[in-house]
Amino acid sequence: MNEARIGTVDIPDRADRRHYFAQLSYLELSALFAGPLKPAALARWAEVAPRGTLGLVAPWVFSHRRPPESARLWRHDPTAGDFRDSAPARDALRPFRAAIDAVGAAHAVFRSPPLFAPSAANRDRLRAFFGEFATAEAIGASRVWIPDGLWEPRAAVAFATELGVLCAIDPLVQEPGQPPDLYEDLDAPALYLRVSGLGRAGKLRDEQLEDLLALVEHYEDRSVTIAFESPSRWHDALNLKKLLQAASPEREHLGSASGSAEEPADEDALDSENGDEDLEDENPIGEDEPAEPDEPADQGDLEDEDSEGEDDDET
Repeated sequence: MNEARIGTVDIPDRADRRHYFAQLSYLELSALFAGPLKPAALARWAEVAPRGTLGLVAPWVFSHRRPPESARLWRHDPTAGDFRDSAPARDALRPFRAAIDAVGAAHAVFRSPPLFAPSAANRDRLRAFFGEFATAEAIGASRVWIPDGLWEPRAAVAFATELGVLCAIDPLVQEPGQPPDLYEDLDAPALYLRVSGLGRAGKLRDEQLEDLLALVEHYEDRSVTIAFESPSRWHDALNLKKLLQAASPEREHLGSASGSAEEPADEDALDSENGDEDLEDENPIGEDEPAEPDEPADQGDLEDEDSEGEDDDET
C-alpha cells in the first residue's frame, strides 16, 4: 500500500498547530516564500510538526522577478527570479536548505511565476536550475515544481520526471476535450496533488472526493501527497482522509501526523483553547498586481517577531 500524506496549503484560519497535526499529516507552508525566518521560529515549527510532514515553499527570488507584498523580503536585485542562478538566489539557497534541515521537510516546493510558458527557453532554464543550482544534494528534500496553467499536465509531469523532480498537478482541473483518464498512468515516481480552489466555492462535492480517492488507489505502488488549497481546505482534507480510511481499514491512522485515530473535528475546533494569536491572521501575498485567486496565505506574516529580512527598498 502506498504512503499518502494529506493536508492543506498553509494553516487554515484560526488554526492551532498541534490540533492540525493531530488530524492531518502534511502542510505546504509558505512562511519562507517572502523572506527568511529566524531559527527560533523554525524551532517552533519543528516542535509541533513531526519530521516529514512539512513542504516548504521556496523563496520567491528563485522564481519570481517581482517581490510579494511583505514587510520582510529576501535580499534581491533585478537579476532575481525566472529560475536563474542569480546572486539573490545564491544568497537564499543556504538559509533555505538550513530551514529544510531544521524542520525535516519532506518537500521543497518551487512555484512558477505567472505566465511561465512551456517554451524551449524556459525548459532550458528549468534544466539548468534543477540540474546545476537547486540540485537534490543542494536542497536536501524531494523537489516539487508547480507549473503555470499554460503547461499541459501530462507533458509537465513527463518533463519534471526527466529533471528528477515532482510535478504538482490538480487532478480536478480538466480542459474540455481532454481524455477522462488524463491523470492515470503518469510517468512519475511519486505524486503531488495540489487541489486548488480555482472556480470553486464551498466544500468539494462527494464525487470530486471520490475521484481523488480513485486516483490515490490507482497509484497504490507510489507515494502520494495531497495538499488542498480549496476554499474549505480543512474540511476537504478531513473528508478525503475519512474516505480513504473507509476504503482501506488498514489506513486507520492515515492523515494524522501523530498517528492518533481522532475523529475529525469541525472547523471551530481548530481554535486553540488558550488562543494562538500568532496564527490568527492570513494576509495574502502576491505580485505587485492584485493577487491571483489561488494565491495562498503568507504564513511568514504569522511569525512577525521571529522573521528577518530586508525591506523592499533594497532593490
